[in-house]
Amino acid sequence: MKKKVIFIGAGGHAKSVLDCLDKEEYELVGFIDNHKVGSHCGVPILGKDLNDIDEAHRYIYFVSIGDNGCRMDWFNKLNDQGLETINIISPKAVVSINAKLGKGVFVGHFAVINSGASVDDDCIINTMALVEHECHVGKHCHISTKAVINGGVIVEDEVFLGSGATVNGQLQIKKQSIIGSGSVVIRDVKSNVTVVGNPARVIKERE
Repeated sequence: MKKKVIFIGAGGHAKSVLDCLDKEEYELVGFIDNHKVGSHCGVPILGKDLNDIDEAHRYIYFVSIGDNGCRMDWFNKLNDQGLETINIISPKAVVSINAKLGKGVFVGHFAVINSGASVDDDCIINTMALVEHECHVGKHCHISTKAVINGGVIVEDEVFLGSGATVNGQLQIKKQSIIGSGSVVIRDVKSNVTVVGNPARVIKERE
């Protein structure tokens, strides 16, 4: 019997996640979404909150939201209520047997996570992204499409790495930083900043 899954978030990212779901093992029975009603991808939107789900513990869950902050909030709600979450890994992705994944992780089509790398809870390793050997990606991060993290990089919690960005090896990207699309990071990045360009430079600092 297939396991029944509810996705949280009925937007564009949810379409990518659904495309990677193992349909032999899981059945998507519906979505929870704060802003939408009706259906998404031909599947009903069941409500706006976990309280709208009868017998919520009968299901397993995946947070299909691209934004790090929103995804983190929902992931923490699921944990607080003791609800089970799964990883969704594209059959077209390559994940080393020597890599470690946390809970609630999405790995998209043609993404690669190499030997000795670790990806913590509630992360997105998006389409064609590369996490090289011995990297660590902290909680609630989004490594976007075609982004590259070279060997030995430490990415702290809640980092967003834009499409096509490249991080040179052995660097540290501190928490809640944003790396703009196409940027090339050649030195450590401090927390709560936005960096862009080649080489990447700080354009914004946040409290």
